Amino acid sequence: MLSFLLISFAMLWEVNSMALKGPALTRYDPCGLGLLHFDRISENNWRGVLHFGLYANLVEAVIEMEFKEETIISAHQTPYNITAKRTSQKDLIIHVMAPIPNTYTFFVTLKHFNANESDVPVVNQLMMNKVALCNEQIKAAQTITSLNVSEKYAGRHAHICGRRSIDHEELVSVRTEAKPGDWPWHVAIFVRDANNVLKYECGGNIVSSTAIVTAGHCVYKNGFKIGANRLVIVAGSSSHKDINHVGRQVLNAQEVILHPAFNINFSTADLAVIRVNTLRFTEYVQPICVWGPVYDKTKLFGSEATVVGFGSTEFNKQSDVLRSTYIMVQNDTTCVSFSPKVYGYLLNEFTFCAGYGPTSSINPRNGDSGGGLVVPAMQYDHKISWFLRGVLSKCGVSAGHKDCDPRYYVVYTDVGPHYSWIYHHAGLEFRSNVVTTH
Repeated sequence: MLSFLLISFAMLWEVNSMALKGPALTRYDPCGLGLLHFDRISENNWRGVLHFGLYANLVEAVIEMEFKEETIISAHQTPYNITAKRTSQKDLIIHVMAPIPNTYTFFVTLKHFNANESDVPVVNQLMMNKVALCNEQIKAAQTITSLNVSEKYAGRHAHICGRRSIDHEELVSVRTEAKPGDWPWHVAIFVRDANNVLKYECGGNIVSSTAIVTAGHCVYKNGFKIGANRLVIVAGSSSHKDINHVGRQVLNAQEVILHPAFNINFSTADLAVIRVNTLRFTEYVQPICVWGPVYDKTKLFGSEATVVGFGSTEFNKQSDVLRSTYIMVQNDTTCVSFSPKVYGYLLNEFTFCAGYGPTSSINPRNGDSGGGLVVPAMQYDHKISWFLRGVLSKCGVSAGHKDCDPRYYVVYTDVGPHYSWIYHHAGLEFRSNVVTTH
């Protein structure tokens, strides 16, 4: 058995990012809703999932869908309290009665599909109990301009966080190269060396128009905090070396704020805020919401989240292209059982571990440090907002190697316990799903 130790991502200069074995996974969220999503199983074969569990005290639901194209609908089985019927080959009505299940799954294919066409089962209209949740008018209203809500907050620049333009809100693929605007809050952090050459160091997360949240060790070298004059932020780019990339913004750091409880050997407070002046929110640059102030990491256990990063591919070919993947948040006991000496040392109420275990090759690697573990949460308007829940802190390295081993679990600093500290230093005010800067 290989011996195992944990080291900080920042101690390595090589950039080896996502290990993403397997085909790309594509998800379609009509209007960015929390209620319904479709996962592509294979070409022209989609799994639809209705998430009734997101609605508390729901006793009955009638879901009416209208697809853009004629479809074929099937289900493995339909419980006695759920009926599904069709009034046309474009329509589907699902009636659910108590006891309401957490989810209901069905399968969709396009009836007339040509290989040179999109196989996405586009939903033109979705209603729940006669309330329109998605239609062409709602989609048209989901613009970047609509996310700017400054007029509601006198003297403040206010922007809805955790949202993307509709082009990227509805259809996104993981385990593949990201399109510009897919993950608009992720940035690349560069450090100037002694020869004034910029070298990629870490990822980071936009939380306001003037602040980036990253890992503390990303801005800490040889026992000292890196000066702001040495840091450069590249935002809005899914290829950070492409200087002509659409949506690209380059900013010099103005201030580096290291968490006062930061310790290079632990993940408890492995956080830093980099202040900049000033990000423009566009289709390609958007802020993510920060999880908190209430938090309970045990509710994360067993759930899938999304992680994003730059670097080389799983074939160790150098790449500067942004990639993403799903990752499983594990119960602390799973990771401690794997290596009591290591994970018992790092895991506490301020940290959590994630990964698919020793049989997997899907995980972040060196260079992904400082990037976020992000989770979706349904809001009052039935749509999903993305929240920063964890910042990548430490990885596992097997004996005789220097790179993070994707078979092992990684450790994240939980941002929930540090919510107030992040808000204070990012120049934010607490609002419901709104970023408000001074």
